[in-house]
Amino acid sequence: MAQGKRPDVDGLAALCAWSGLDADDFVRSEGDDRPQAEPLAMISTYLRSDRNLSPESAAALEEIIKITYERLRQKD
Repeated sequence: MAQGKRPDVDGLAALCAWSGLDADDFVRSEGDDRPQAEPLAMISTYLRSDRNLSPESAAALEEIIKITYERLRQKD
């Protein structure tokens, strides 16, 4: 990749597994107008995939963040 080459599917899968990143973040197509994920959904995904948190801890953090987000977000 540093030499301007693109990885094959297996290489991309290995890189994503190693880094914990989502392959969709690296794949684009012409006219890619996919809607952005909601911030709370993204946060929830990251919390639930964190190996340092138990499922109960992730759910507790998610609830705290959700309540705080809803309270502080600007309403149009």
